[in-house]
Amino acid sequence: MMAGNPEARSSRWGPRLRAAGAGVALALALPGPGLVPLVLVVPGLLRRGLSGASGWRAFRLGWLAGFAQWLVAGAWVFIVLHRYGHLHAVLAVLAVALMAGLLGLTWAVVGWATSRVPEGWRIVVLPLAIAAFEELQRFPPWIFPWNPVAAALTPVAPLLAPAPVIGAIGLSVLTLLAGSSLDALLEPGLRRTGALWLAVTGLAWVGTGLLAPPFRPAGPPVKVAALQPNVPLETRWDPANEGRIEATVWRLSRQAAGEEAVWIVWPESAVPRVLERDGAFRGEVEAFAREHNVWLLLGSIGFGPGEAEYFNSVYVASPAGLVPWRYDKIHLVPFGEYVPLAGRIAALRALVREVGSFTPGTLALPLPGPAGSTGVAVCYEVAYPSLYAGEVARGAQVLATITNDGWYGDSAAPRQHLALAILRAAEARRYLVRAANTGISAVIDPYGRVLARLGFDREGVITAEVRAAEGTTPAAALSGWLRGGLVLLAAGVIILGDRRRAIGR
Repeated sequence: MMAGNPEARSSRWGPRLRAAGAGVALALALPGPGLVPLVLVVPGLLRRGLSGASGWRAFRLGWLAGFAQWLVAGAWVFIVLHRYGHLHAVLAVLAVALMAGLLGLTWAVVGWATSRVPEGWRIVVLPLAIAAFEELQRFPPWIFPWNPVAAALTPVAPLLAPAPVIGAIGLSVLTLLAGSSLDALLEPGLRRTGALWLAVTGLAWVGTGLLAPPFRPAGPPVKVAALQPNVPLETRWDPANEGRIEATVWRLSRQAAGEEAVWIVWPESAVPRVLERDGAFRGEVEAFAREHNVWLLLGSIGFGPGEAEYFNSVYVASPAGLVPWRYDKIHLVPFGEYVPLAGRIAALRALVREVGSFTPGTLALPLPGPAGSTGVAVCYEVAYPSLYAGEVARGAQVLATITNDGWYGDSAAPRQHLALAILRAAEARRYLVRAANTGISAVIDPYGRVLARLGFDREGVITAEVRAAEGTTPAAALSGWLRGGLVLLAAGVIILGDRRRAIGR
């Protein structure tokens, strides 16, 4: 009888649909679909889905929201595994679902924690808990600090005004709190609380935006060029194409020099040659920099003292020659640059193409450049705010990131990746140059505005003027404290709310 009762079916499926809807809404708000206003409905839908749920049921509903979000926003992983990793389509779909399920566990804990506090507290607890797990997501077992809520705001640069003070994680809290407060206004019993928190959010947004330090130039404008050779991965690994690939990169470099760029940034692994072991190639690089009076920033494989140590490295060639130190990538990509023990499976080995396993670097030391000391990130590293924060603390005056987003195809992933670079530029109040092999290459100003951009699957050069910066933003200087403090604040509010709820029973 109960199974045929419409009210019973509604009570059973309604919370699930609202929870899943919250996850899908966030996925659609993120770059790719880019339906920015949808980010405001996320906390309200999730709170309503969790209404009346507790314990294991709240855990499951939270997991469903996270699973839906990652399944939609991370669908591009199928391209990586199937097209380039040569994994069977069925297994690739299962792998994407497994990834979404694992990452959904962060939302599951959010759901469970939210169910432990009184209803009125959930307006605040949900935003704090979701943002806290954005930070925890960079640790095992996830190791994937991708798609923070703040990334949804990157198409609207003025909304990033608080970023230099509270960082992307604080911006995520304010965004979710705004949505949560707006939703509370729709419920008679929560309107007063919702209005209060909406006012607090608005004041915090405006206040931190006004407190944000302005960009402080520390030198004259420098013209930079980012190269985008647009070499497909299928072509890249064929030795017969090496000469053509190299010719394309040098042709674009000459074009950049002809456009009076004095700083030229190549994408990750632009040329299939090894700078440290190929004397002829090193000579060509140094000769080009000297003859055209330019600085080159380029990636190649670096080597350690032992033959078994390989690094994904970044080098700088000045008109005076190759700079005698390099940057070694610190945050490596699982299955792309190293294979975890659980992943030593024949079907996945094709994902590691150049070497068996890279060694992670240990020190984020800025490199010199014509626009000042340069903080460097390689590909996925731009997802880690602590990396650029550390480089800015060591004197980085401008930022650069090199990447090869060809693995993702023309999906949401290159847009999501670009959004992370925009957040890093806004947090640090630094110009950021992004060179991507297949796109999206961009030059971003210190306020998160894209000055020049070349879309996916296009060949060319983009140029813009950048300037060195001085000073350090609170978000960069206090990066670890801000992120760690928010996690502790979320935990403290949840514990306090749980005790308040227990007393009120």
